[in-house]
Order: sequence, then C-alpha cells, then structure tokens
Amino acid sequence: MTTLTKTLLETKTMTKRNLMKSIKNPDRLMNNIIGPVMTMLVFVFVMGGAMAYVVDFNYTNFIVPGVLIVAIGQCAATSAMEISSEMKKGTVDRFRSMPITIFSFLNGQVIESVLRTIFSFSIVLGVAFIIGFRPEASFLPWLAAFGLLVLFSITITWMCIVLGLVAKDPEGAGSSVIFILLFTYLSSGFIPTETLPVVLRVFAENQPVTHVIDGVRGLLLGFPMEGSILIAVSWMVGILIISYILAVRLYKRKVMK
Repeated sequence: MTTLTKTLLETKTMTKRNLMKSIKNPDRLMNNIIGPVMTMLVFVFVMGGAMAYVVDFNYTNFIVPGVLIVAIGQCAATSAMEISSEMKKGTVDRFRSMPITIFSFLNGQVIESVLRTIFSFSIVLGVAFIIGFRPEASFLPWLAAFGLLVLFSITITWMCIVLGLVAKDPEGAGSSVIFILLFTYLSSGFIPTETLPVVLRVFAENQPVTHVIDGVRGLLLGFPMEGSILIAVSWMVGILIISYILAVRLYKRKVMK
C-alpha cells in the first residue's frame, strides 16, 4: 500500500470518527445552525425596516451571503475548540502510539468541519428562502458560489486549527469566532461599505471577507463584483497555504515533544 493510499484511508477513518462525534453531540450542530439563523432573522426583521429607507434593493437578498460567512465561521470555531480539547485530553498521544500519519488527524478534522458547514449553510439557505431570499442565478453561478464558499470554509478551518493548536484550552480556542465575526461585521456583509466612516470603509473594502461576500453576492444576485472573485481566491489560497504549513508544524511540535 502506497503512502498516499494509506493517508487517504486513514483520513477517511478520522473523518468518519469526527462525523460520528458530531452526530452524537446535537448541541454542536444546533449551535452551528441557530447562531447564523438568528443573526439573519434579527437583521431582516429588526434592521430591515430601517434599511429599506437607506438602500434601493432587497435587504434580505443583500445580507444572505454575509450570513453564510457567519455560518462558516461558527463551524470553523467549533473545530478549533475540538482540536484543542483532543490535545488537552491526550487523545492525540494515543494516536501517536498507532501507525498513522500525522496528516490524517488534521485532514479528518478539516473535512468533517467542511461537511458540517455545508449542512449548516444549507439550513440557513432554506430559512432564507422562506423569509424572502430570491436569487437570480442559474446552475453554473450557483456552482461557482458554492465552490467559493467551500474554499473559504477550508481556508478558515485550517486557520482555526492553528488557533486550536496554539490555545491553552478549548474555551480560548472558541474565542476564534470573535475574530471571524469581527471581520464579517466590518465588511460588506450587512451594510454597504460606503455608509461606513472613512477608516472603517478602507479596511472593509480591502479585507478578504468582503471580497468573498461580494463574489457570492455577484454570482447569485447580479451585484457588481469588480474582480472580487479573483481577489478573494488569491487571498484564500495565500492564507490556506500559510495556515496549513503552520498547522502541520505546530502539530508535529506538540506530538513529538
């Protein structure tokens, strides 16, 4: 059996293990769904009326891409807590005594997180359709938007894995969601960036989350994208490479000490 085949089989086993843990812990799934759904309902029904006097477009349509980013962030932060918990409980030490590659443990965490994320934003989209989300896209733009969101999910999960390996405890790792939400709220996710003060506007228009949101919004709703997809993908590939290298090095250092 080749090393690649062995790694793939072990990754499959680790992914299945993590999926079973999520299924047995419905609170985790509910938290990953309730948070984004409640965010969307608050913005649509509490702030939506006021925004109707400010913007000339369907506000429900406008915020859904931002809510999907919130869903991705919630799921990724859960992975940070999970890997920190595994390290603290000594589970990784038991894996170290087994003939498995280090990559399978990390890959299994990321794949499970992405699958959980897809389930989460599927529920969010279902609720969005019920409350008035009306995208104009055909199949190919939907597919491109889905690919962009999955790439963002992979990227942000690897980044949270790094935070989970650095954090001293699961609670500290869970605080990673604060930074994800901060970047989401200081973006084009919930209000047009031109309504922000100058300093915040410059930050919002030049950070990666805004470009991801604008790309998804442009694909699904026909909003102007102005190169957002290319910029978003460039940001994500760069962050993904750095996060992956850091995660592997940190994990090696922790399991080899």
